[in-house]
Amino acid sequence: MEVSYKFVTLVLLVTRLIHVKAKFLYHIFFLICPLVQIQAQTLLPSTKETLEKVEQSHLKNKVQHILPVLEETIRTTTSPADLAYLYAYQSSWYIALDSLRKGKELLDRSLEEAIKSEQNTALAVAYRAKAHLNNSLNLPDAVINDALTGLKYVEETDEDLQTKYALNYLLYGAYSKWDDSEKMEKYIRACRKYAIQAENINLQANVNNGISSMYQARYRKTNESHLLDSSFFYLNNSFTLQQQNPDKVSGNTFVITCINLANYYLEFSSEDLPTRKQKAFQYLEYAETKLQKKEASTDKLVNIFGIKSSFAQKEGNLPLAEQYLLQGLAILMNDNGHYYRLEYAINQDLKEISLKKNDLKSAINYQQRAEQLLRKSFDEQQLLNAQRLEVQYETDKKDQQLKLLSERESFRKKQNYLYGGIAAALLFGLVFMFISYHFRLKYSVEREKKLQQEKNDAENQAALQLKIEKEEQERLKAEQELLDLKRQQLEKEALANSLLIDHKNDMLQQIKSKIQEGDTGKIQKLLKEEMLLNADFEDVKMQIQALHPDFFNQLNEKAIQKLTPLDLRYCAYLYLKMTTKQIAQALHVEPQSVRMFKYRLKQKFGLGKEIDLESFLGTMNTMKN
Repeated sequence: MEVSYKFVTLVLLVTRLIHVKAKFLYHIFFLICPLVQIQAQTLLPSTKETLEKVEQSHLKNKVQHILPVLEETIRTTTSPADLAYLYAYQSSWYIALDSLRKGKELLDRSLEEAIKSEQNTALAVAYRAKAHLNNSLNLPDAVINDALTGLKYVEETDEDLQTKYALNYLLYGAYSKWDDSEKMEKYIRACRKYAIQAENINLQANVNNGISSMYQARYRKTNESHLLDSSFFYLNNSFTLQQQNPDKVSGNTFVITCINLANYYLEFSSEDLPTRKQKAFQYLEYAETKLQKKEASTDKLVNIFGIKSSFAQKEGNLPLAEQYLLQGLAILMNDNGHYYRLEYAINQDLKEISLKKNDLKSAINYQQRAEQLLRKSFDEQQLLNAQRLEVQYETDKKDQQLKLLSERESFRKKQNYLYGGIAAALLFGLVFMFISYHFRLKYSVEREKKLQQEKNDAENQAALQLKIEKEEQERLKAEQELLDLKRQQLEKEALANSLLIDHKNDMLQQIKSKIQEGDTGKIQKLLKEEMLLNADFEDVKMQIQALHPDFFNQLNEKAIQKLTPLDLRYCAYLYLKMTTKQIAQALHVEPQSVRMFKYRLKQKFGLGKEIDLESFLGTMNTMKN
């Protein structure tokens, strides 16, 4: 059955609640970490002296002297690094006394001072205290996170080996709750290395107990006997160290080792019962001697009587077994602390013994007492849980504040570095500017002159080039205009000559016809009219030359019906403003025919009655443009 045991003056670095399995609830295999003497080389001599006094008080079980000594040193210390250590110590001791709120308050001070100090060892010790608080709150995840954070601050230095030991022991304890054998061995082996490097016998004895506990836990899972041999080997090493160095090992650690060895003979030894009892009682006698000198916590006597009671039951001596249990119960009841769960377990065992003795009345009394203690234990646990929840809330809140404070501090450092860098860069820049000023000034003047000269040359060149281009454009434009005039003149002359040739051809055809008819009178008349027409046509020719060269193309584009060559001739005459009579004479037709032809032309162009054909033809050149 699993059970918790409370020790008012136990260690500062890991939990005071130890869970092991034994036949009786108060037979335990102790796993503890003793108070670690944490001293960094950067601490003041007065602080180192105080920590040494605390270590000696712990070794001699004079725990009542520890808190006053710490308080006195804190009042006279202003160094942030020293205060971080001292507050961390205070916090751990108050947590060991179940004063979680006070422990949390002191932890916060330790962290604040550690951040101010900017020293890695101070930060490591503050995080060690924080991990210890989370261990008391039963938060193994937080314990691992804080312990690993603390190790980061001291992993590159051996300045504070005991802090490295303590942080690794906290990790060992956290993984032991998860029964992670691989991680347990990793961190307990690290503890052993640092304990040996620090030449601290107390730590070496304690780490042997831890390794022994690890092997026993493995045995409970696998039942491999060689694991028990390893467990006993390390327990025996711890006992030997304490025998050889009695003044360098904590009384509590020595008593725990003796009780563990006695419990080994009770539960695991394969020897006969009398031999096992004789060896177990020998170790218990060592423990009782230490307790009688008050060099260890008195409440450990309960475990001694528990083991003795177990041996008595194995021998069948129930009255003696009951007597041992009553002695242990009396010790608990006379102690100032509350041990409700432990008293409950003892009363349960007393009930079982009474039942075996057929003493039903005593059995009922023990059962009733056990139930009362169970209720008290439950109420006490509820109060402790409430305190834990409150402290956990405050811890989370403080973590956020510390994170913000740390970020601000980091930002301030970076800002200072930045300002320093900027100042150095500015100074260097000023020196460089001063040295190169004259050279740059001379170079700038010469370059300015050169650039100005180049600019003037470029402007002159550009102006000359622009003038040449402009003159060339004007020359080309004049040549183009001359060519256009020549082309238009030729087109006009060609049109006029074409009309004249057509007219002459028609006239010759008429003369030929009259000659065939033998009408000489009419031939004379035609020649007279032609002479008259020629006189008029010289004016017409001058007008034709003013025609647009695209005249006939425009006529074909505007017509909605196909135009004949005769249609084009009529349009030309009308465009040249020739009268109906002139057209009739030119074409040797009647004026009425000219008028009819003009009507048909309007139809071919799709013109309405209101539109004049001559006006329409007069707009040809305008529409094209």
